Amino acid sequence: MRLSILLLLSLGHLVVDLTQGGLPFLLPFFKEAFGLSYTAVGVVVLLSNLSSSIVQPLFGYWSDRRSLRWLLPTGCLLAGTGIGLAGFAPGYAPLLALVVLSGLGVAAYHPEASKVARRASGRYRATSMAVFSVGGNLGFGLGPLLAAYGYARAGLAGSLTFVWPAVAMFLLLCLLLPRIRGLGSPEALSPAGAVASGPGQEATAATVANPSAGSAAAAERRGNLPYGYAPVLALIAIVVLRSWVHAGLTNYIPLYYVTYLGGSETLARDLQTVFLLSGALGTLVGAPLADRWGLKTLVTLSLAAQVPLIYFFPAAHGFWLHLMLAASGFLVISTFAVTVVLGQELLPRHVGLASGLMLGFGIGTGGLGVTVMGAVADAWGVPVALSLLSFLPALAVVLTHFLPRLADAGERSAGKHL
Repeated sequence: MRLSILLLLSLGHLVVDLTQGGLPFLLPFFKEAFGLSYTAVGVVVLLSNLSSSIVQPLFGYWSDRRSLRWLLPTGCLLAGTGIGLAGFAPGYAPLLALVVLSGLGVAAYHPEASKVARRASGRYRATSMAVFSVGGNLGFGLGPLLAAYGYARAGLAGSLTFVWPAVAMFLLLCLLLPRIRGLGSPEALSPAGAVASGPGQEATAATVANPSAGSAAAAERRGNLPYGYAPVLALIAIVVLRSWVHAGLTNYIPLYYVTYLGGSETLARDLQTVFLLSGALGTLVGAPLADRWGLKTLVTLSLAAQVPLIYFFPAAHGFWLHLMLAASGFLVISTFAVTVVLGQELLPRHVGLASGLMLGFGIGTGGLGVTVMGAVADAWGVPVALSLLSFLPALAVVLTHFLPRLADAGERSAGKHL
């Protein structure tokens, strides 16, 4: 594991995701400054989501075809300057253009950085991806604080505070880019998780048991989808469902306790903070467990444990309410890095594309579930919408049946059978 490279990429991840965390805080002030309707504000969010998340697989596909290390410093610079200059926009159209510019920077950084993180990971791929991912978690959490600090000092012009960390990270990455380019390609795992010991020496357990299937298995391994389409589609669906849960709880915790129950905003803020910070801890704890127990095992256990916690938390009070939300946040986010690694294992020849699908498309599309929840809440009430969330992890557990069981780090190290 190249820890110094991973920490550098994680720091860049933090700088990039500062912008995604800061934009929601700035939206009310953009609305007031430009006299925007809620629909116009929604367009700002939509374009930010489309440019930063949905197009990530395109950047990933591009980075798989060419060496694009320059996307790392460029992505940081575009992400920070786009939001940093948004406070100086002379009108609504320039504001949209700057938000899209920032989103494209976010989309450019994630797949390339994830690919480099994999190459720096060694045997402990999930743990390494967690080191990279936690920077993003912190960026989302610190983004509103940075935006609030800038606004308190200079109003909308305070958005310029996002430029300085972006410029500093741009210069640092440019300086260290030769070292990043020096990383070799990651070792290619066979479908059974075995590492090739030399040219033509990789073999799956199935090939050993049935030598006549060797040529067919080798041909399949040379393909772009060594496990077929079903596991890839199932994993994308799992990520989307998990993202519905994450976005649903993040947005509906305040709505439930303030709007529906008439509780205090302080309680809603505290509960939301507990949920999000527990998720950052889950990223760091879940990935080493995945390296020890296996990627599929951790994903399945995490999803299954979410069902009762999410279903019963609206009925909890006091200490138990905080504990159940903390556990929910811990479990939901614990598999973010793990699913990125799973996607890279399922698409070993398209690591950038896999990263874009898991970090961008899957999460971005999952966010659309909040709209569905809104329709359910309008028709049947917020409690029904929250109850609906508890069934999504259960559906995702069923989909894990289609995921292959890959060797974990310990098994790869010891050479044990699956």
